[in-house]
Amino acid sequence: MQKINQINQYLLERFPNIWNTRIVWMLLLGIAVHFIFFFIGFVSHASPGTLQHTRAIDDYFSTGLVFVHVIISVLMIVGWLIFMLKNNAFKNFYPSSGRKLFLEYLQYFVIIFVSTTFYFSYMTGFRLFINHQYDDEKMAKNIDVINRSVPFLSQDLESYTLENRLFPQEFSDYYCETDINKIEKDKKYFVYHNRVYQFFSLYKKTVTKKDKRGLFLYPEEEKKNKTALAYYKDDGDRKSRTYFFKKQVEDLSPYIKTSMPSYVNFSSVFYDIKNNPSTHIRKYRYENNISNLEDEDLLKNQQAFINEKTIKILGNKDSQELQKLMTDFLAISNEFRIANNLNSKDWSKMVYNPDKFEVRQFIKKYQTTLGEEYDPNKSPDGYYDGNETVAVIDSAVATTDNYLDENGEVKQDTISVKDFNPNWDKEVSPDNFFKNNISDYYYYTSDLQTLLENVDTIKNDDFFTDVIHLYIWISFALAMFIFSFRVTDLRSLLFSIISAGVIILVVTLFCVASFFIFKFNSSFFVFYTILVTGVIILLLPFISMGRFPKIISAIFMIISMIGFPILIWLIFGIINEHQTVDCRAEMYSTDNYNYTNCRGVLDDLGLTASYIMLILSFIFLYFYTGFIKKWKAFPE
Repeated sequence: MQKINQINQYLLERFPNIWNTRIVWMLLLGIAVHFIFFFIGFVSHASPGTLQHTRAIDDYFSTGLVFVHVIISVLMIVGWLIFMLKNNAFKNFYPSSGRKLFLEYLQYFVIIFVSTTFYFSYMTGFRLFINHQYDDEKMAKNIDVINRSVPFLSQDLESYTLENRLFPQEFSDYYCETDINKIEKDKKYFVYHNRVYQFFSLYKKTVTKKDKRGLFLYPEEEKKNKTALAYYKDDGDRKSRTYFFKKQVEDLSPYIKTSMPSYVNFSSVFYDIKNNPSTHIRKYRYENNISNLEDEDLLKNQQAFINEKTIKILGNKDSQELQKLMTDFLAISNEFRIANNLNSKDWSKMVYNPDKFEVRQFIKKYQTTLGEEYDPNKSPDGYYDGNETVAVIDSAVATTDNYLDENGEVKQDTISVKDFNPNWDKEVSPDNFFKNNISDYYYYTSDLQTLLENVDTIKNDDFFTDVIHLYIWISFALAMFIFSFRVTDLRSLLFSIISAGVIILVVTLFCVASFFIFKFNSSFFVFYTILVTGVIILLLPFISMGRFPKIISAIFMIISMIGFPILIWLIFGIINEHQTVDCRAEMYSTDNYNYTNCRGVLDDLGLTASYIMLILSFIFLYFYTGFIKKWKAFPE
């Protein structure tokens, strides 16, 4: 305690402003609390199990730690105010200057900022632990093993059917038709129960022209010749559409040993290093949000690579090599504490079938209790996926591809499954085949995927840039309230809050009345009304000082200091609105209705605009402190 008193005495004699604000002790206390939150962040996810739920990066808020943060911040700020308000140099007419007043405000800002930003220390500790425990080189090797091992988990049937295969190159280049009504019976096809597969080579045409409704035009030659369409793809900006047409049937029977579900058909990328869990190529339009053909090709290449690796290890017909891969995979799973009951020896026996490598048994995605029937559509947490994929049929495509009859109705199937497989009704259906061959083994793949996503998210997510912007403004506003109280008094601060509410109400009523009476229905009218009001409030302290009671100047002075950032934002907003309106008018005059390209200054600057407003607010306050000194010099 004696040492603290000596430091306080030293500060009082040499730096009275610093002594008065207690910034030294508040910074030391704040730094100590920041170290505590850093430590909590570092140890909070030491167990891999804590990373097996979605959005672990938000655990600071979901676990309630944020409430501890708020309580500590409130206690620190309240305690600081109690000690600081014991002495108010400005109110007691100690020698001061505008510069000292501004520096005092900056100290308030720094103290509040340090006392409210423990979130960043927690996240820094969290990220440091993840970077250390799951370093990039190690995770890249782990993900490679995982992607090469997942094909043998066989947790569903659909990933192993023939249309998924992408290796050799012919399977990637050709299109697999599965619609029974579009199969050419006189050409080579493959049958599995009630499913038919036929491979077509393709050619493509890209169009950029649209009709009056804004729909892409269908290629005239193909429309005239009724050329069969495989599929189409729009680019990310919808400036062009690429149609893929069928050229001819290709015979891939030299590569296909069986049309039954087989491990050689698996081509899904379980996880890639870019935090982009994937599914096979036929689902890319709905599940991967691919925006252009280049992204589609990238995904397809990744899937073909997995398919190639799977076929290669199976083609070696070495059960020991397969078992070694499974052993490595289970070692990673145990390190990540993924729930499973697999062992590499029995698992390899389930898979190893050197003739055709058909899928004979399936592994559960979660552990079932005694007597519980396994439901493949149920997630391990007990919830069902309610998302449904709805295919949208382009009218021009539908007509050309003979989906509709002359009345515009969808045609009924004109081809029977028995035309391709006469005994299909006597065979075990795919659904029953899956149910009949469920093993007692389980593996929680969803937990593994969630852990990998969380690791990548925590490593790469920018938790600082967007959130720091919020904390700066909170510190700015709280510091401004405290500063306003310090240079005036509680009565002036309360009256300024009431006055601000009355002004907002009057302006709102004026705008509403103008709309009903004068039919002013323009956003510019509202903007300029608020702007004029703000400028008047900004000038009133200068006009009223010496002419009206001192409290009148104090009220508008406080409103000016607190409301100046809003006035700056309003000016930016008016400029932004003028730019977008002018841009839309110009596009409308040229019959171009793509208004998404109309951007204003706020759109271009983004968060930079907020920081510009903050800097301007600090500059305004720096010069405004000179007026505060003059206001204080006037008699009550």
